[in-house]
Amino acid sequence: MKLLSYVLLACLVWTVGAGCASSQTIGYAEAIDRLAQSCAKDIDKFCKTLNLGGGRVSQCLEQNQAGVSPSCKSTIADLKSLVATRAQARASVMRVCDSDIRRLCSGIQPGDGNLMECFYKARQRVSPQCRQTVANAGYDVSLSPSAGTSQVALDSNDLVSSLQGIEQAANTINAASLRQLALQSMNDPSRANRMNRAPLSAQLGQHAQLTIAIQFDFNSARIRTDSFRAVGLMADALNHPYLQGYRFLIVGHTDAKGNREYNLKLSQQRADAIREALINPFGINASRIEAVGLGEEQLLKPNSPEASENRRVQLINIGPISR
Repeated sequence: MKLLSYVLLACLVWTVGAGCASSQTIGYAEAIDRLAQSCAKDIDKFCKTLNLGGGRVSQCLEQNQAGVSPSCKSTIADLKSLVATRAQARASVMRVCDSDIRRLCSGIQPGDGNLMECFYKARQRVSPQCRQTVANAGYDVSLSPSAGTSQVALDSNDLVSSLQGIEQAANTINAASLRQLALQSMNDPSRANRMNRAPLSAQLGQHAQLTIAIQFDFNSARIRTDSFRAVGLMADALNHPYLQGYRFLIVGHTDAKGNREYNLKLSQQRADAIREALINPFGINASRIEAVGLGEEQLLKPNSPEASENRRVQLINIGPISR
């Protein structure tokens, strides 16, 4: 199993002297939420124009370490050990549980995602040592699989449940095709009236998905600190055994205020910002996630084109990873 990017805090912050003796673990969402709450003033003070993705906040905080508040430093020290412990457990699951996996999942198609999904379903029948490792990895939770759309569930288990249910081998939608549809829509005279636009793609509603409220700075792609947790929840969900074998599409939407071309550009920048953050600092493999912005071309409420509900982010399961 590929080593997960447990260096969430190593990517976000400088090295501190915390050990990893604690058996308690913590997920990305809770860690980034604690960090955002404790360090929000420091981030706003030193890193106001920088986005979460690409290690920019980490570099900024490190460069300004001398001025960072004691409470922020203390939170960083506490969280680093917890995140590292969970990541070490995730990295060792395949080794510690090897005999259980071979016993319970023989004949499963190769691939970490397939093996982990099979193993997770059979986790109650594994050895005590393996079970403890699974618990430390944050995988020992109960889910009720269900497909469909969930509005701002903001619980990683709910996210996983909402994103399951895709079995087809072929990906029927992708970022490139949707981007082309959006450009065609802008040049189609029949779609000039914002209140009469038909859905850009019916396929967008046919995949397991959910809609997430992520807040950005005004007219900007910078993710606000109060939405760090939402991105962390997405990362926790995409790292779950049920979803490790799948690819995902991030779709950004705006309302219909302002210039149509500008809205398309801004929505693409915001979708890209979320994708970048999922890759770094949250360690999702770049090949698993695509991003596209549709601007105002697929309004959630076409009868109220300027309504805030039209500003949204969709996370869509677009099918299994090709082997």
